[in-house]
Amino acid sequence: MYKVKMDGQTLYYPGDNEAVLINSTVKLQTGYAGTFEFMVPAQNPLYDKINNRKSMVSVFRDSTEIFYGEVRKQPKKDRNKNKNVYCAGAMSFLSDSIQPRREYHNLTPRQMLEAWLNEHNSQVEERKRIYIGIVTIHDSNDSLYRYTNRENTLKAIREKLVDKLGGYLRIRHIENRLYLDWITLEEYGKYCKQPIEFGSNLLEYSESINAENLITALIPLGARLEGKSEIEALEKYVDITSVNNGKDYVYSQEAVNEFGWIWGTNTWNDVTDPLNLIRKGREWLQDNQFEEWILKVTAVDLSAMDQEYESFECGDRIQCRAKPYGMNRVFPVQEMTIYLQEPEKNTLILGGAVERTCTSQIKDSNNKVNNELDNIRKTTSWMQSAIDNATAMMTGSKGGYKISEFDEDGRWLRDLYMNAPNKEDASQVMQINMNGIGFSRTGFEGPYLNAWTIDGVFMGEFIKAGSVTAEKLSVEYRESVNEEIVSKFNVAKDLISAEVTRAQGAEVELAASLKVTSELVETKVSKGDFGSYVQQYYDKVIYGFNHSSRYVQINPGEIAIYDNGVEDSKLRSSFDQNGNHFYRDGYYIGKIGTNFQTNDRSKRGLVFDLESQAAYMTWAAKKSASSSGYTMVFTYTLDAMDDYSSDTLHAGCDLDMHNRWIRNAKISGSGIQYEDAGISATIDFVQVLEMNPDGTASRWGDSGRMQFKNGRLVDLNYYA
Repeated sequence: MYKVKMDGQTLYYPGDNEAVLINSTVKLQTGYAGTFEFMVPAQNPLYDKINNRKSMVSVFRDSTEIFYGEVRKQPKKDRNKNKNVYCAGAMSFLSDSIQPRREYHNLTPRQMLEAWLNEHNSQVEERKRIYIGIVTIHDSNDSLYRYTNRENTLKAIREKLVDKLGGYLRIRHIENRLYLDWITLEEYGKYCKQPIEFGSNLLEYSESINAENLITALIPLGARLEGKSEIEALEKYVDITSVNNGKDYVYSQEAVNEFGWIWGTNTWNDVTDPLNLIRKGREWLQDNQFEEWILKVTAVDLSAMDQEYESFECGDRIQCRAKPYGMNRVFPVQEMTIYLQEPEKNTLILGGAVERTCTSQIKDSNNKVNNELDNIRKTTSWMQSAIDNATAMMTGSKGGYKISEFDEDGRWLRDLYMNAPNKEDASQVMQINMNGIGFSRTGFEGPYLNAWTIDGVFMGEFIKAGSVTAEKLSVEYRESVNEEIVSKFNVAKDLISAEVTRAQGAEVELAASLKVTSELVETKVSKGDFGSYVQQYYDKVIYGFNHSSRYVQINPGEIAIYDNGVEDSKLRSSFDQNGNHFYRDGYYIGKIGTNFQTNDRSKRGLVFDLESQAAYMTWAAKKSASSSGYTMVFTYTLDAMDDYSSDTLHAGCDLDMHNRWIRNAKISGSGIQYEDAGISATIDFVQVLEMNPDGTASRWGDSGRMQFKNGRLVDLNYYA
């Protein structure tokens, strides 16, 4: 039974006369937000309380919440005043925040995702905040470099994390809090006990490929055999003739009856035992050859009629059987369309192609242990992040399955803890037997890459640096690191990396590494704890040092220097064709460069340019070695500050002109002072104005006065 709540109140309840919805459809997709669309009639008590970008809606199947999101739009009403309402799932909240221009490096995938979620949470209201959940996706060395550039958070996570490393995003709504998981497909849902069978609960279906791609008879080939080929020019491989009555092929009788004989081959280069090879060949006919099929099915959900069956959910793995094709394969649920009022129309899209990304993740993570053991021997934020993630995995995951196995005499052999009800279908297995504990992510047959055996040996894909000292390592390991050169070359999806390390004991002396991804080429050289690196992108090159917070970035036609991070607010200077530019706290201060006169381009020169958002330009001096700062000795102020007036040149020291002229000057102010030299006196005099022919004065003025201070004439009264 489906029901709907909005802001904690009942919006839809089957059979109720008022809490009514029409044409209610939930669309869910693995890794995406999902949508909920419905029509609400005017008699619904909440009709006028539905608010865009505010009302929160939950859809429940019985007591399980299958959708949680926000009303986004109410595009129209019909002639009966029924309102159409469109809701988006809570993952869409991540589109409401922007990641700033910022650089991140040396972070694990979980730390990177958490940093971006923290930035998102700082920008949105409480109901839209999303917290870090379970993260099981890893990089080849768990040391990511990414930058953000004002894209929304969801786009950044998808394009720069999920698309590069694989995995799926999943939102969990627990106790009014939202958690974002980043996990593999096997961890997304459960193994559903309810199968889908052609001719049983499958009503109709369509597939993305046709029988043209189908193989009904297979020749399985194993490892290459050296020097045993009957034809010199051809290689010989392990086959199944010795265990299959002389036949080198297996076939599906049901598929042959339907489609005839369609032949093909498949090679397993690591299989040397014919018995294992025939088993893999039969499995391939029933399972692996269908891994790229995508099925759109309308299937009866038997859980509504029988409580022994579990309901279908996005991400679940469902056993699909189709005798006409000879198919017996587990497919993941990629998409679901649920019609609340017409559940018989519910459709599933099942596909196996996406499962391949999980396999690439497993292969990509197998080479980590050596890199991790070369890390700095101290507990860092990496360890805390790993602890938090382990806690989330232990407390936030769904239940699994446990079986105990016994031998023919009834003696206990092992306990298996799995993500499927039987070991043939399980992909994740924890096995406990008398010899130890082992963990496999590739099924019961293994390999068990993580194990703790009774003889005290611990094997792990990830060993935190500092958690195991050299004295505790095995003799074989210590001998291996005493080799002068250890080299490594790794090829994974979208990544090529190579590493050469010169080691002594358990302490790395000198190491060099190269990493090539679809985004960048990175080289790094380190000695002990110190290292430098170069990261080259299509539009820039960054130089950095792990014990320095300064970075050099080379852009087209420009060299830029940053302090404590490569982002706008950390830019300090740049050099380009116009000169040397200077910045502070995200502001452009000015430049030293070359220029020309506007009205005469032939007049070129060196310029010091101060920008309008800067306050001053100064020459400053550190007066002594013990001085805590610099003293401004000659300053131009664009803006007034302290006792410095604006648009003025201020002296902070004496100015010696060396007998040079100061021309066209205006002197103002009453505080003019002169050096102590010369006389200071007032002289009264009679000024002769006219003379007689005989040399006597005929007219004069008797009020003339000259006033001197320190030998300088400072006042004069005379007759013109």
